[in-house]
Amino acid sequence: MNIETTKTATTQLLNEYYQISTQAIPTQRAKSEWQDDNKRGFFLGIIQEGETSHTTQLHDLLAANQFAEQQEFSTKVQLADSEHPRTFIDEMFEYYILPFHKNYNSSSSCHTPASSRAPSRTNSAGNISNVPKESELSHRDLKNAVEERDVACLFCWEGNKRKLQGAHIIAQKNIGVAYNESPILLRAGLAQKHQVQNGLLLCSGCHIEFDSLKQYVDVVDNKLVVKVVNETNDPTSEKHMNWERAVRNLRALRIANEEDWARIDNRQAVESNGEMALYFVLGDPTLQPNRDALEFHKTACLIWRMAGGAESDDEYCPYDDDGCTPVDYRSKSIEKWMDSSATLIIENVQ
Repeated sequence: MNIETTKTATTQLLNEYYQISTQAIPTQRAKSEWQDDNKRGFFLGIIQEGETSHTTQLHDLLAANQFAEQQEFSTKVQLADSEHPRTFIDEMFEYYILPFHKNYNSSSSCHTPASSRAPSRTNSAGNISNVPKESELSHRDLKNAVEERDVACLFCWEGNKRKLQGAHIIAQKNIGVAYNESPILLRAGLAQKHQVQNGLLLCSGCHIEFDSLKQYVDVVDNKLVVKVVNETNDPTSEKHMNWERAVRNLRALRIANEEDWARIDNRQAVESNGEMALYFVLGDPTLQPNRDALEFHKTACLIWRMAGGAESDDEYCPYDDDGCTPVDYRSKSIEKWMDSSATLIIENVQ
C-alpha cells in the first residue's frame, strides 16, 4: 500500500478499536485524565504528522491485532507495579512524545541529560575554537559552541549571557522507555548528542517552550524560522487567542532587541513573508542546526497538539554538567515491555 492508503486504513482501524466519531482536536486536559478522544487525537497525530515509517508501523501493529495484546500486557505490568499504573497509550505517548517534553525541577542547573557516551572519532564542532576536536563532548561543550555560533537567543534575541542556555534538539528525558537515542541521532547524521548541530542557544523562557513542545523550528523559503504551536483549530477559542498573544509577544521581544543585533547581520524581527527567521552570527553552514533533527522535533510538536496536550512529569533527577545517576523506578517493567514482540520501532535508519 502507498502511504495515503495506509493512512486511511489505519484511521479505519482506530475507528474499530475506539469507536469514536469526532474529528475535532480534543480539549486539552491533564494526561492522567485523558479520555478516548485524546487517545484518538494522539494516534491521528502519528498518522497525519509522523514519519512514513511511524504510520506504517502503527498500521502493521493494528492490522496484526497486536493492539489488544499490548493493552493486555500493560495491564499485567500495572498489576505488577500498582504504584505506577501503565497503559498502552502511556507507553505510546512516551515512545513518541516524552523525549521532547522536559520540565526540570527548580533545583536543576542543567536542562539536558548527560551524554549517551556514544564513541566518536569525528570533529563535531568544526572551527569553533573552544570545543575539543576529538573527544566525547559534554553539555558544557555544546553550550560554549552555540554561544559562539548564535551569540543571542535564536528565538527572542535575548543577549544576557546569564539567561542563555544550550538546548538540545534531540534529547531523551530520563525515563526508561523504548526509545533509543543513539539511532535517532544516527538517522539525523549526528555522531554525538552534544554536537553543535544538535544544539540551539535559547534563553531560559524559550528553552522551556521548546522542550515543552510549544515552539519549534520550521523551514520556510529555505530559511529556518521559529513557530509557536497552535493547540486548537477553533479560531474563537481562548486557546487560539493565547496562541495569537504568544506570537505577538515573541515578535515584540525580537523588535525590542532588534537594534542590538541588526548592526551585526541586518536581521529583521519579522521577514517580509511574516516569518521570524533564525540568525547565526557564525555563518558556517556545516555548524547550523541539523534539519533532520529539527524535523523530528517539529513532528513531535504537531502530534502533541493533535493529542490535546499533556501534563508535565518530574519523576526523575536533575542533571549537572558532570551527569548524575538517574532514578529509573520502572526499569524492570519497561524492560519487559521492550522485550515484547509488539513494540513499535522508531529508530530504523533511513
